[in-house]
Amino acid sequence: MSGDSDSSIERAMQGDVSAFASVFEELRPTVFAVACRLVGPLDAEDVVMETYLKAWQALPRFEKRSSIKTWLYRIAHNCSLDMLRARTHRKEEPLPVRPGEAGELAVPDLAQPAPDRQAENAELAGWLDTAISVLSSEHRAVILLRHADGLSYSEIAAATGVSTGTVMSRLFNARRNLKKMFEAEHGKKGRIS
Repeated sequence: MSGDSDSSIERAMQGDVSAFASVFEELRPTVFAVACRLVGPLDAEDVVMETYLKAWQALPRFEKRSSIKTWLYRIAHNCSLDMLRARTHRKEEPLPVRPGEAGELAVPDLAQPAPDRQAENAELAGWLDTAISVLSSEHRAVILLRHADGLSYSEIAAATGVSTGTVMSRLFNARRNLKKMFEAEHGKKGRIS
């Protein structure tokens, strides 16, 4: 974030609501995407609102040991886990998000692969969505934060509140579980990296 953002963060930490809004509104799409992947599109907005409420309450105690983005990821991750725990008690299942759903505008790409390759890719993406959804919440979170959001190991560690070694272990185990599921379903060795 730029120097302007740093001064906005300082003002927000002092209770300036408009400074808070300017800083955090910029990060809203990212927070929504994280929440959507972890809890599904129906509960994602609730997670975003809960994340922002908790961020506002905790901002005066923000120690700047990590970036504001990483700090917000951690809050969003924790709020998502809270939602998943509550859902477990209610026995609800998240709905996967597909391109073109949840208000997303689907724009055709003229450089798309051939239709048979598209169908194959869509089938694999559907399988992967389903496979990721049956992973434990810890494994699902690290896979999504690493591969969907592109966070580094240290950023994932900060966002989830575990050590970098634990992140690496969870990623290894999550990938291994996905590979086993792929091999069991498709009857051949598959590479998922």
